[in-house]
Amino acid sequence: MNSELAIFRQSVRRFLADEAVPNNERWQKQRHVDREFYLKAGEMGILCPSVPEAHGGGGGTFAYEAVISEELAYAGVSAFAQGVHGTICAHYILAYGTDDQKRRWLPKMCSGELICAIAMTEPGTGTDLHAVKTRAIRAEGEDHYVVNGSKTFISNGQIADLVIVVVKTDPSEAARGRASLNS
Repeated sequence: MNSELAIFRQSVRRFLADEAVPNNERWQKQRHVDREFYLKAGEMGILCPSVPEAHGGGGGTFAYEAVISEELAYAGVSAFAQGVHGTICAHYILAYGTDDQKRRWLPKMCSGELICAIAMTEPGTGTDLHAVKTRAIRAEGEDHYVVNGSKTFISNGQIADLVIVVVKTDPSEAARGRASLNS
């Protein structure tokens, strides 16, 4: 913890008290957070604080993500899946996305204009990535994949503009059989 993180923590705490706590019960009933809240969170720098500034993020460390997670827990706000959107999905795009994908998606994820989800959990396997059965096979002679499988419990899935789908491209490679991000 340092003085910058302490100031960030206070602003996150105030923002959640004003904008999230009064809506959390309604969000739980409707099973998603309002899109307008993502835009407000983006303005506050709460969506992707550890994404580099060059991509629209806060340019901070993972400590900023931890502060947000802690403050969400302290406030009892369970409906807002910022960790999926900003901590997980944004960093998958940073690590595996093309330069074009980073330019197209990350700034909008940081601002709240684009909401991201990850489709990982499967019926009967949960989140055991070694047991993933969903397959993506490159269409013969084409530059795209055909995905075959089922996913459940997709956080942000109802309102997502972009979904990262966990698949196997080569079942003989066990957990190593994967594809890069495709537009």
